[in-house]
Parts: sequence; structure tokens; C-alpha cells
Amino acid sequence: MSTEISNSGKKFEEALQLLNEAAKEKKDELQHLFSDKYSHIKEFLNETAAKNSASLNRVRKMTGEALSEGSERAKEIASEFDEKVHENPWTYIGGAAVGALLLGFILGNSRQR
Repeated sequence: MSTEISNSGKKFEEALQLLNEAAKEKKDELQHLFSDKYSHIKEFLNETAAKNSASLNRVRKMTGEALSEGSERAKEIASEFDEKVHENPWTYIGGAAVGALLLGFILGNSRQR
């Protein structure tokens, strides 16, 4: 009986060893298959990332330029406005007073309702 158990154990070990060898072969085969089959996807993703990076850098540059030009233009407008106010201040004081009067009238009128 112990000889039968010993033989069964050896057969079981041999079967496990065969299964392990087959699994290793299949594992290598599957890794090779996946690396070949899906390498084009990896290349595509790398190319897309590179293109998007270039586009993003171009957009950043354009945005920076637009902000720079916008701030320069705003400074010019503010300078021109300052000069006009200094030339004829009473016109702008009267305009501000009329604007405040209209705003007060509108806000006061809406609270009565």
C-alpha cells in the first residue's frame, strides 16, 4: 500500500511538473503575441501624446502673446482715458453723477415693488 501511495505521489508530481512546463510555454507564447499584436497601439499613444504636447505648447504660447498684447492695449486705453479726463474733468464728473442718479432711481424703484 505504501508503494502505491509512493507511486501515486510520483505520478502526481510528474503531472504537476508537466503542467508547469506547459504553463511556462504558453505564458511566453502569450507575452510574445501581446507584445507583437498591441505594439502598434503603444506607438499610436506615444505619437498622439507627442502631437498633443506640441499643440498644447503652441496654445500656451499664443495665449501668452494674446495676454501680453491685451495688457499693453489696456494700458494704452487707460492712459488715453486719463489724458481726456485731465483735459475736461467736468464732463466726466457730470456723466458719473448722471449715471449714479439713474442707478439710484432704478434700484429705488425696484424696491418699491
